[in-house]
Amino acid sequence: MQKTLTAAAALILLVGSCRNQQKDKTSEPTQTAGDSLPGREIKLSDVPYSVAKNYFVKNTVKQTDLKNLKIESKERFDEFFGSATKMGPEGKPTEIDFSKRYVIAVIWNETDSATEITPISLQRDLNSQIILNYHVAVGAKQKFKIRPTLILVVDKSNDGTVITKEQTN
Repeated sequence: MQKTLTAAAALILLVGSCRNQQKDKTSEPTQTAGDSLPGREIKLSDVPYSVAKNYFVKNTVKQTDLKNLKIESKERFDEFFGSATKMGPEGKPTEIDFSKRYVIAVIWNETDSATEITPISLQRDLNSQIILNYHVAVGAKQKFKIRPTLILVVDKSNDGTVITKEQTN
């Protein structure tokens, strides 16, 4: 009888161990979106982009934060931005071919603090949403005002609804 109980206990331990191993094999490592539901992960894949340089926000753009701006034409882009050519080899504004690319822009209100908006990641989820995670660093007061801006250039093959998320950590 004792051998039967020992064999039964060993069988229970073995079955429990197999179930735990099976769970480990089926769970794939994934990146998750910050607002995913508990127990429900959203798989993300990286989207290539480049940062556009040497543009400024036009004075005609109203003083509201525009944190989720997708621009798909030069005419629309020109409503928001002007070129800021500088001296030197890096002085020309980034060229954007709107027949092949679109722009994701994050524009903050005017401030007299040194402020920089930096991209952390640009990713696509399974619903073809393009998720931009960015960080804002606010520095010392300045004697002049700026309009902090981030402009990303993305290939149209990575099209989708754009969602932007400020990361505070």
